Amino acid sequence: LFGRSRTKASLASAHASSNTHMIAPPADAFALTIAALQCMNLLAFANEKKSPTPYSKFAHDDAKAKIPSRWGMLLIYGPAFAAALYCAATAPQLNGRELLVASLLALHFGKRVAEVLGLHKYSGSVQAAASGFIGFFYALVVLLICSQQHKVPASLYAQRPSSTSLALGLCLFALGEAGNLYHHALLARLRSPREQVADTAAAVSATPSTADALAAPPAAPPARQYTLPRGGMFELVTMPHYFFELVAWLGIALVAQQANALLVFAGMVSYLSGRAVATTQWYMGKFGKSWPASRRHIVPFLF
Repeated sequence: LFGRSRTKASLASAHASSNTHMIAPPADAFALTIAALQCMNLLAFANEKKSPTPYSKFAHDDAKAKIPSRWGMLLIYGPAFAAALYCAATAPQLNGRELLVASLLALHFGKRVAEVLGLHKYSGSVQAAASGFIGFFYALVVLLICSQQHKVPASLYAQRPSSTSLALGLCLFALGEAGNLYHHALLARLRSPREQVADTAAAVSATPSTADALAAPPAAPPARQYTLPRGGMFELVTMPHYFFELVAWLGIALVAQQANALLVFAGMVSYLSGRAVATTQWYMGKFGKSWPASRRHIVPFLF
């Protein structure tokens, strides 16, 4: 009798364990279709490695419809920030994490907007179409994660492993955002005030003021001076700010515990890893033998 009871208890326990999962699958046909499309984004690595999206160092000088870099970066992050604020303001309370996830997304993109306005230093221009496309994509990412968040069953978050996932996710998000900000600050310091004054003076002196100057062909812009990044994890990898951005996205995925958020993280891994490889190649071409051969692309000691 006791043997049968133990057997039934074991079977019940095994059955309960088989129903226990940490990630909520797509809730409906629409979410499943979107998840399939997200899987295609996992191929972004190959495209970014070969032909990086034209902004920052990879902006095309001969592109048309260009806008100042600061405005271009605001176009990239601003729509997603606005979408996240809207989702936070309208978040339902069905499973208890809708507002939290939307707030994390708002913090992420709000930080990027603040950096564009107050931290980064810009002197060039970017293609408006490229910035608009990326901004539209990021806004869709926010709306996708938030729209699927309220479909996660509350019972998933009631499980004990979910509490661990929540705590770990919040810690990773905080670490990722702090590390990303720190290395962005290091990059901003690479351009000294003297270089910025020189850029401004060159732009002023190049402004035509007479009829002869207006008739003359435009002067070539001064070549921009690049400095080898140093400090922090720049001693180990080319793009430590990308690494910490991925840490933050992993934190969001662990807090959300839904398949679409996890696929967003996986897509970001592919996209930023490919771009990191392209940036390493760009630096090697720029600095030659001065580039530290021991630096990895994005993950210290591994890749």
